[in-house]
Amino acid sequence: MKKFAFFCIMAVFLSGLIFVSGAQAGNTASIDVAVAAPGSAKTPVSGKNLPVYLDEDLASKHADFTKFAHSKLRTLNRNHRLSRSRMQITQLADGSFRARFHSIDDASLVCKVRRSKSKTIPFVGIVSYKEKVFEAVASSKEGCRKAQFIPVAVIPNRHIFSYKKGTWQ
Repeated sequence: MKKFAFFCIMAVFLSGLIFVSGAQAGNTASIDVAVAAPGSAKTPVSGKNLPVYLDEDLASKHADFTKFAHSKLRTLNRNHRLSRSRMQITQLADGSFRARFHSIDDASLVCKVRRSKSKTIPFVGIVSYKEKVFEAVASSKEGCRKAQFIPVAVIPNRHIFSYKKGTWQ
């Protein structure tokens, strides 16, 4: 059934093309055609004036930077001063305890790479992510560690890295 519907649609589409091309055959006026070229004949194509969607080197660096960013994010999350393993527990005025920790949201990671005008640093990468602050309240310190944590704040972060001597720094 799906094949039949597909062939019917294609037949209608192709007959429409034949009709349109036949109607235009009688028209002898000149038609301007747009040329899909990244540069004009006077300027040679290079990495500087190549469109982003055709720049394979930039796409390669973006993929490399994304791997680097995921690794960096895991390291930042593990070594955070207020990570889950080093959560801050404080006693409130009513005698209960509040536990708070920070965690980087992996799903919020956004990587951008662009070319630089510098000869020593050809690419610049920007990492954006959101750091969530989680909090729980309980009657004891141990109760805080086992309690249900809820997100109470979101901290936006942005880091800039440069590609120098074959590595992201």
